[in-house]
Amino acid sequence: MLFKLEDKKLSEYQKVKKVTLADIGWKEKNLEELISKNIQDFISLDTLMVIFNERIYQEEPDILALDKFGTLYIFELKRWTGKQENLLQVLRYGQIFGKSTYEELNELYKKYLKNDKSDLSEDHKKYFQLIDFDKDNFNSKQKFLIVTNGVDQETIESIIYWKNLGINIDAIIYWVFEINNEYYIEFNMYSQIENFLQYENNCYILNTNLSTDSKYTNEMLLEEKAAAYYPGWREKIKKFQKGDVIFLYKNGEGIIAYGKADGKLNKCACDGHDDYEYNMKLYDFKKLSSPLSAAEIKVAINSGINFRQTLTSISEESSKKIIKAINEKI
Repeated sequence: MLFKLEDKKLSEYQKVKKVTLADIGWKEKNLEELISKNIQDFISLDTLMVIFNERIYQEEPDILALDKFGTLYIFELKRWTGKQENLLQVLRYGQIFGKSTYEELNELYKKYLKNDKSDLSEDHKKYFQLIDFDKDNFNSKQKFLIVTNGVDQETIESIIYWKNLGINIDAIIYWVFEINNEYYIEFNMYSQIENFLQYENNCYILNTNLSTDSKYTNEMLLEEKAAAYYPGWREKIKKFQKGDVIFLYKNGEGIIAYGKADGKLNKCACDGHDDYEYNMKLYDFKKLSSPLSAAEIKVAINSGINFRQTLTSISEESSKKIIKAINEKI
């Protein structure tokens, strides 16, 4: 997170507003062009030479690049939070382009430069100041990179899984901040993938499943936890990251409690089935003496919400407005 330090009150700070590229009208193509033209400034891995950008309506990666050893870097860019589907997509591109011969890469390079006389081998040697380079070394290895505005728990677990299988895959995380109506972008190149969650705080409204069985709601309040039950619903809990604000919503009443996720996923038996309950403990837990109704929530955030679905993601700003409404009601 990014904080502004106060000049006069040295012990105080303000959290800088985090936004998305979509919020400021950017498309993925804009991000692609920004990185392609300034890859050494933003993607400080190895020195890279961009050889191709995605064409519209084609099954192609956003960016292809080479390092001096001929390793092919396959980029998938997203202007919103990374999801598991993005991993499958970039690995799919690996299946397609990981088999490309030098001649095929050279054709892509010509299309990228819009110059039929371009020669990838010669330009590669000039770019990296090489005296000689064997064409057989082009695309002998591949590295997969997801460039995305934050990641979720499932994506991180998937990346670790694929890395453990020997796949050279990583995530490059960026964040966009708004300061005095100006926008700033930060790329995180250096943290271990497991630590990215510490940077991201999200907010959710969790339906306590009252319509199925009231005992679930009572357990959540008693044990100060957020939980979901049975395959297809329990997996929602895996989205939670340490520090996320979770509001517990009871059908017919409204928000009845809230707290912050501790980031540790627990699996328990439910109705005689092993691991049919996923839950996460909530710290700074607050039980409301008077629930905040659906109507009051809508007024507070000036927006409608489908409260009957298991989990709803809301903005940090909306979360603050809900907490303010709760405090004003006390």
